[in-house]
Amino acid sequence: MHLTPYNKKSESLAEEKNHFGYSFFPGLLFVALLWLIALLSYLTDANLVWLGVLPRNFYGIVGVFLGPLIHSGLLHLLSNTFPLVLLSGFILFLHRRVALRVIVLVYLLSGFLTWLIGRQAYHIGASGVVYGLAGYLLFNGFIRRNRGAMAVSFAVLFLYSGLFYGLFPNDEGVSWEGHIAGLVAGFIAAVVYGETGTEGQQIEALDEIEQHRSSTLGEQYSYFKINYIISSDKEEQKHYHYNLNPNDYGLFIPTNKKASTSTKKKKI
Repeated sequence: MHLTPYNKKSESLAEEKNHFGYSFFPGLLFVALLWLIALLSYLTDANLVWLGVLPRNFYGIVGVFLGPLIHSGLLHLLSNTFPLVLLSGFILFLHRRVALRVIVLVYLLSGFLTWLIGRQAYHIGASGVVYGLAGYLLFNGFIRRNRGAMAVSFAVLFLYSGLFYGLFPNDEGVSWEGHIAGLVAGFIAAVVYGETGTEGQQIEALDEIEQHRSSTLGEQYSYFKINYIISSDKEEQKHYHYNLNPNDYGLFIPTNKKASTSTKKKKI
């Protein structure tokens, strides 16, 4: 009998590519909604500014929910379109376990903080959300001190360094308070929901099944496969030993949560 190695690596890579593409789909849908609202507002000549955040006004708190959906013009909408799609897509792909909670927290908290600290004027636009998403990716890397997260942080600094100019009161028509509120919301989201991308998650090694040669299964060298799960943990590292049953060609043994490496020992 000859056992052929079972390998799903190519399928896993294809799934990751598909997931990367799908990660940008929610952002595209949200941006499409923004453009639809802007188009209807233009066609009907409706002034929706009153739906924005009016700081420290009871009725103005409705802008926390609706303010990011309203924009003052084409340039305002364009300036938020691409960052919304890119930043939300990266968060959904890199931090899929907490992405929804991060985005919801940034959306609501940025508007609420603007309601607290903003000037007495209507604050509209999704700029606060953009600053919040960028802030989450930026601060998460520096807080977690993980190489992958740090790389993302430096990429955000390089691509969106111009966002920092919006934190200062240079233009009366720009809600710099909303930008600061968004950045603070991103920092809080990084503290509450920050992760390295794989921290706290089990890594299934089914798509990289190890091939082990054995002369005990027949005259010809044959392969048997071992499926295992490795859980990442920052606690003290320990070795975990497991035995192979020669009567069973497949073996599935999860490692201890504290284990980071494993050694194989044949028992015949």
